[in-house]
Amino acid sequence: NKIIMRFINVYLFIVAMLLIHQAACESVKFSLKKPTILLSIISRNEEHILPTFLAYIEQLNYPKNRITILIQTDHNEDRTFNVLSEWSRNVKSLYHDIYILHEAFPITYNDSLTANQWTTSRFLNLLKLRQNALDKARRVWSDYILFVDTDNFLMNKETLNILIATQQVIVSPMLRSFDADGLYSNFWGAMDERGYYKRVPEYFTLLKRETLGVYYVPMVHSTMLIDMRSNLTDTLMFYPIPLSYSGVIDDILVFAQSAKHSGINLAICNTEVFGFLLNPCAEDWTLEDKKDFFNDVFLNYATYNEPLERSVNVPHSFPVPSYGIFDEIFVINLIRRQDRFKKMSFLLKELGFKFRHFEAVDGRELSAKKVKEMGIFPLEGFKDPYLERPMTLGEIGCFLSHWRIWNEVIDRSLDMVLVLEDDVRFESGFNKKLHQLLVSADEIQKNQPWDFMYLGRKRMSSQMEYYVEGSDKIVWAKYSYWTLGYIIRLSGAKKLIAGDPLSKMLPVDEYIPIMFDNHPETEFKLKFNNRNLIAFSAEPLLMHPTHYVGEMGYVSDTEDTLSIKEEDVKHFREKKKFILQSNIQQDQTRGEL
Repeated sequence: NKIIMRFINVYLFIVAMLLIHQAACESVKFSLKKPTILLSIISRNEEHILPTFLAYIEQLNYPKNRITILIQTDHNEDRTFNVLSEWSRNVKSLYHDIYILHEAFPITYNDSLTANQWTTSRFLNLLKLRQNALDKARRVWSDYILFVDTDNFLMNKETLNILIATQQVIVSPMLRSFDADGLYSNFWGAMDERGYYKRVPEYFTLLKRETLGVYYVPMVHSTMLIDMRSNLTDTLMFYPIPLSYSGVIDDILVFAQSAKHSGINLAICNTEVFGFLLNPCAEDWTLEDKKDFFNDVFLNYATYNEPLERSVNVPHSFPVPSYGIFDEIFVINLIRRQDRFKKMSFLLKELGFKFRHFEAVDGRELSAKKVKEMGIFPLEGFKDPYLERPMTLGEIGCFLSHWRIWNEVIDRSLDMVLVLEDDVRFESGFNKKLHQLLVSADEIQKNQPWDFMYLGRKRMSSQMEYYVEGSDKIVWAKYSYWTLGYIIRLSGAKKLIAGDPLSKMLPVDEYIPIMFDNHPETEFKLKFNNRNLIAFSAEPLLMHPTHYVGEMGYVSDTEDTLSIKEEDVKHFREKKKFILQSNIQQDQTRGEL
C-alpha cells in the first residue's frame, strides 16, 4: 500500500507540474521575427537619382535589422560609387549588414558609343550582377530577396509588408511612370510568340487600377520580391544564360524564361499605389541629359504634389541662387496663398534663382469706395470678352500688383526684370531654354530694341505670329491672355505707366496687348494714344499655368470676387455654362435627326 500511495503521489506531482508548466507557457506571449530580406541595389551613372531613391528605401516600414543590403556598382562616369559609399557608412548601423562591390575600371563598355547604350556586354554584366545577388541571398539564407532598380521609387512605406502578405513566389508592386498619361509600367500584359512585348486591353485595366488585386502576368521587372524559401526558386537563375534560351540578350527576358522553366508564376500587385518609376532614357542621351530629365520630373512632380524626398544621409547641393542676367526677379503672391508661395520658393530654389516675394494686392480687401479714392476708374464699355461681365475687384488687385512692379522698375532704374505669378508650371529644361532665349534676345536687341517678352501666355489671336528676324525662338506677340511670366525692360515699364491705365482700367492681360497695338477692340485701343510697346514672346513658351479653368484644383483670385460695383458676378459664369450646355444639346438633337 505504501508503494502504491507513493506512486500515486509522484504521479499527482508530475501532473501538477505539467499543468503548471502548461499554464506558464500559455501565459508567455511571443511573436515571430519578420522574415529576413536581402535587398539588391545595382546602380550605374545615377548619382543624380540616388538621394531620392535611397530616401524611400530608408522609409520602408520594415525592421532594418532584418535587412541585408548588397550594393553593386560598375562602369561609372560620375560619383555614383561615392554617393553609395557615404550612404552606406551613414546607415550601416541600422541594417543587419551592407556589402558594396565596386568595379572602378573601366568606366565605359568597349562596345558602347554612349554612356546610356544597352549593348550585349552591358546586358551580360547586368545578368551577372543579378546572379551575384541571387547567390548571396542563398548563401546567407535570406527568406526573401528584393530587387529594386535605382530609378524606381517605393513611396509606399508598407510595400514590403504588402508584397510578403501576397504569399507569391515572385511578385512586383505595380509602379507607374510619373507622367499621369504615361503607359509605361514594370509589367507586361502579354507576350507574342517570339517572347516580345504585346499590348492587350487587360494591361490598361491593371495599369489604371480599374480592377485591384494580385494577377499573374508574363513579365515583371525592375522591382521584384522573390520568396527564397520556395523550392521552386532553387533552379531560378539569371546567369549563365540557359542553353535552351534563344531570345535576345536582355535581363528581363532571360529572367522571365527562367521563372517559366522553374514553374514560377510572375505576379503583379496593384492593390495599393506603391510608387513610380522613370521612363527609359534614350540610348543617345548623355549623362547631362539624364540629369536634366530627372530634374524635370522632380520639378513637375513638386508642382502638383509634396516634393519628392531626398535622403539626409547622402550629399546634395543646391545651385547657388542668383538673379542671372536679371536685375530682379519678382514673384507676385497673395499673403493668404502661402501654399503657392511655398511651392514657388521650392521650385525656384531647385532652379537656382534668387527672387523677391512681391505682395500682391488682394481684391478681397478692395471696395468700390477705396478704388475710387485711388483714382481708379474702369474703361467705359469694357466687359469680359468671354463672360460678358464687368471688371472684378480681383482683376483690379491683379492689375495693381503688376502696376506697382512697373513703378518700382522705373524708381530703381532696373534695366531688365523677370516677373512671375505664383501658379506657374515651368517647361522642361527651363534653365537651358531660358538661357538660349536670352542669348537670342540679346542678339535681337542690337538691331531691334524690345520692351516686353511673354514667357507664358494664352494666344488669343488667329493671326499668324512671325519670328523676329535673326531668331528661331522669339516671335512678335499678337493678342494674348495671361501674365504668368514675362520679362520687362525699363523702357517697357515706362511705356506701360505712361499709358495712364488707372484712369481707364481694364484687366492687365487686356491692357498689355492694347499697348503693343494688337487688340481686337479698336474702340478700346483708341482710348490709349501711344501704343508703342515693342512686345515679343518666347516660342515655344517656357511656362504654363498649373491648372486650367474647370480642372480639379483650379482656383481664381480674380474671378471669384465682387465686381467693381461690389456685385456678385458668379451668375455670369453660370449663365455661360447654361448657354454652352444648351448649344451642346441642340447639336446632339440635330445629329439624331
